[in-house]
Amino acid sequence: MGIFGAMTTAITGLRAQSYALERISDNIANSQTTGYKRSDASFADFVADSPARQQALGVVNAFSRPTNTIQGDIANSEVPTHIAVNGDGYFIVGVQTDTSDGLPVFGSEDLYTRRGDFEFDQNGFLVNAAGYFLKGLPIDPVTGNPSGSSPEVIRISNDFLPASATTQMVYRANLAEYPLTANADPDIPGTELIDAFDYSVDPTVGGAGYIQANESSIFIDQSIAGGAITAFDEAGATVNVQFRWAKTDGAVTRAVHSGAAVGNPADLAGGMAGAYNDGTNTNDTLTLTVGGIPYNFAIGTDGGEVNTLDDLVNAINGTATLNGVVSAANVGGALVLTSLDYTSSFTVGGDADALAGLGLTASTYDPGASATETWNLFYLEDSAATGANPMWRNAGVDYTFGGDSQLNPPIASTTIPALTVNGVNLGSITINHGSNGITQFADTNGVAKVTDINQNGFAAGELVGISVSEEGRVVASYTNGRTVDLAEVTLASFNGDGGLAKSDGGAFRATAESGPPIIGALGSVVGSALEGSNTDIADEFTKLIVTQQAYAANTRIISTADEMVSEALNMIR
Repeated sequence: MGIFGAMTTAITGLRAQSYALERISDNIANSQTTGYKRSDASFADFVADSPARQQALGVVNAFSRPTNTIQGDIANSEVPTHIAVNGDGYFIVGVQTDTSDGLPVFGSEDLYTRRGDFEFDQNGFLVNAAGYFLKGLPIDPVTGNPSGSSPEVIRISNDFLPASATTQMVYRANLAEYPLTANADPDIPGTELIDAFDYSVDPTVGGAGYIQANESSIFIDQSIAGGAITAFDEAGATVNVQFRWAKTDGAVTRAVHSGAAVGNPADLAGGMAGAYNDGTNTNDTLTLTVGGIPYNFAIGTDGGEVNTLDDLVNAINGTATLNGVVSAANVGGALVLTSLDYTSSFTVGGDADALAGLGLTASTYDPGASATETWNLFYLEDSAATGANPMWRNAGVDYTFGGDSQLNPPIASTTIPALTVNGVNLGSITINHGSNGITQFADTNGVAKVTDINQNGFAAGELVGISVSEEGRVVASYTNGRTVDLAEVTLASFNGDGGLAKSDGGAFRATAESGPPIIGALGSVVGSALEGSNTDIADEFTKLIVTQQAYAANTRIISTADEMVSEALNMIR
């Protein structure tokens, strides 16, 4: 081919360098385009078949080389719905093909993009600046897992989040080893306890399972409150549920020698006033035997007998001899026994026709004799209760601790049927403690320390914001403080990324060379962020200089060939 062949080859070189210049121009122009993937130029030579010793001239051809697998810089964005892909993968987007009733109609073909500047349009769709609609998998509100396997266009509704009734509460706490209840006195053993008789045995004292409002002071001190939680009924009404703990000693048995049961102080007082009042004016003597030691008291005077329990209480309170051994408190007329030394009975005697034969028997309490302790959980049933009306309700479960400060047997949860607070019935509520959630380790503060308290119900709420979480989920925020996962942004990957066909707006189409999309790429979605162009301006300018020089060199080939042809033509002159 000679001179003309060299000229033809140089022309293909000019064409190839021009193609490379187009790539450089496109890259520089899109250096600030979100998610843009630059294209580099590749060159290949084409030669005709010829003998090895007589190789024919070749020509050069230029091809584009995509850089889809090269990531651009990820920068933070102030828009919560902006997202970026960190690593492998593409957002799956839908393309609007028509409009029906003011809403977009989408074609069947999916496109794929790294451009994540999505924002909401007037219909609640997430659309990027190129006009593509984000697709993902809806979240099942019950399981919290993605439902289905085919991504669909994400659309967010502005509807209110309906109220959800509370059905479960999480309550974990450490109970004080020595609770500072209202009556607690370290010098008098057992004063920190609550007599189970006061709330679970005799309805005339406090009712089965509850504490009267006028007895709440002996129930538990305000400082040992277990914490409060806002629960919700089916209508979303808020109810402040408060729990408290009580360390109890078990039921107390009271009886008289005649065999008639004394179930409460009123019975005891009635027995004294009736069966044991002889009506005389003689001085009587009361003998209390504690730990084998008799204590004698003059309880009668000329002009009166012991006719009521108050008279007996006043007599004991006025005697300094028994302080710290036997005490009495006029709380609902109850006689409180706090001795560690009494055995199974007390001997009460006097003259032959006065109080002879009256006795008390009580269960012995000795914390040093047993390593187990029993607690009960109460909730505030009626915060406005007064008088003998129920205020605190016992949950009805014994929490028994062993010597290792752990529950024995373990209690992972307890269910309170028809839990009612201030007239609002919350239905059946399960209180979850979890594994070792209720403990009784030493705490000098003497109060219950709540380590975890929450519930699963909530009131209705209005949508206030949408964001994308670190897990790649579209999350709705409501005025009631709740956040709800609505959809999961789905990523697709390809075995042959370089075979994807470019489309407008930084999108790609799947081709035979790229292979079909694989749902579930290894990359992760980053919320409030955007991936920038992977174009490097400095690198592009360097390539521009090289391309310019290569182009100029090819023009020199053509100029030289032209001069050689001119010389050949001038030979005939």
